Amino acid sequence: MGNKKTIRLFIISLFILLIFSLFITVNADQAGVGVLNVPPKFGIIQIVQQEKNIRVYLTISDYNSWEDLYAVNITLEDTDTQISSFVFKQYQDTTSYQKIYEFSESYSGSNLLIDEKCSYAFSTKKDTVDEKCNMDLLFVFHTTWFSKIKIIATDLEGSTATTSIDYTSEEIIRGGNIIIIPGPFEPIVIVMPSYLLNIIAIILAVIGTIYIIRKIEKKKRLAYVKKH
Repeated sequence: MGNKKTIRLFIISLFILLIFSLFITVNADQAGVGVLNVPPKFGIIQIVQQEKNIRVYLTISDYNSWEDLYAVNITLEDTDTQISSFVFKQYQDTTSYQKIYEFSESYSGSNLLIDEKCSYAFSTKKDTVDEKCNMDLLFVFHTTWFSKIKIIATDLEGSTATTSIDYTSEEIIRGGNIIIIPGPFEPIVIVMPSYLLNIIAIILAVIGTIYIIRKIEKKKRLAYVKKH
C-alpha cells in the first residue's frame, strides 16, 4: 500500500513539474527572454555614403536572443542640433509582443528615410553565442549634412546599448566608407575609400569567373575521358 502511494505521489509530482516547465517555456518564447536579462550590444557598424544616399549597416547582438530586441534608434546631429531621427521597431510595444518589423522616421519634416530600401535579417550562423543572437539592420536615407550619428538599441526590459560616431571629415570619411569595430576601450574606426571597394569587387568577379571556367573545363575533360 505504501509503495502504491509513493508511486502515485511521484507520478503526480512529475506531472506538475512537466506542466510547470511547459508554462515557463511558453512564456519565455513569447517574450523572447528565457534567462536573466542581458543588455544588447553592437557588433560591426558600417556607414557607406553613395552619391544619393547613405547606408548604415548594423549588427546587434542580444544574449537573450534577437527576439529580445525591441527597437533601434538612429539620430543625426550637427553641433548638438537634431537633424533627423530614424527607428526600427521589432514590436508594436513592450507589453503585447506583437511583431511589426517597421522602419520609420520619428522626426517630422525631414523626409530623409528611404524605408523601402531598409531591411532586417536574423543570423543563420550557429557557431558562437554572438552569431546565434545577431540581428542585422540596414538603414538607408537621403544624403544630408550631419556631424554626429547616435545609435541606441533597446530591449524589451528597457536595457540599452548606446554609441556615438563623429562624422565630420568630408575629405576622408565622406569620400569613402566607415567601418566601426567595437574595441575593448573605444571603437576602432576603419576608413575605406570608395574606389577600394570597386577594386575588391572586380578582383572577386575575376576570381569567380576563373573558377567557373576551370570547373566547366574539368567537366569537359571528364566527359571526353569517359567517351574515349
